[in-house]
Amino acid sequence: MSIVTSSLAATDEPLVHTGYRRYRLDMLALGVELYELSSDRARRSVRLGIFGSDIGRMHLKTAVIDREILYVGSMNFDPRSDLHNTELGLIVSSPQMAQQVLKLIGLLKQQGSYRLRINAATGTIEWVNQDAHSVEVLHEEPDSSPWQRALLNLLAPLVPESLL
Repeated sequence: MSIVTSSLAATDEPLVHTGYRRYRLDMLALGVELYELSSDRARRSVRLGIFGSDIGRMHLKTAVIDREILYVGSMNFDPRSDLHNTELGLIVSSPQMAQQVLKLIGLLKQQGSYRLRINAATGTIEWVNQDAHSVEVLHEEPDSSPWQRALLNLLAPLVPESLL
């Protein structure tokens, strides 16, 4: 399973990001491939076109199942969207459309995202920024300040997960 989502720097709701952040290590340990959108990498990517031209944020929710079923919509996959927000989504059975979305996701992974991994020695998360010429490994949330990370660490335990 592979997931592409917003990084802390690429989200417009940092507190909501903490709900996902709580599960990153567990997902990686289970073998989930995690990618976080880099606002900077997406903006610099020529091939991402209009997807990278703004501030490098991702709002669309989409899922591809078995390479033939496609979900596209506005609903976040969280309790708040399920219980409190007015959301919608479309499920399409189309291998052709699913393949096109997979191509876009592949492009986001390659040119617009950090790949997350667990550092075997420390057990902490690393963000890997790889392009054709170099590999950069980051040990802190990319493109975020120490103040932003500290504030989220302080506030995260106070926010009920059901409201994220």
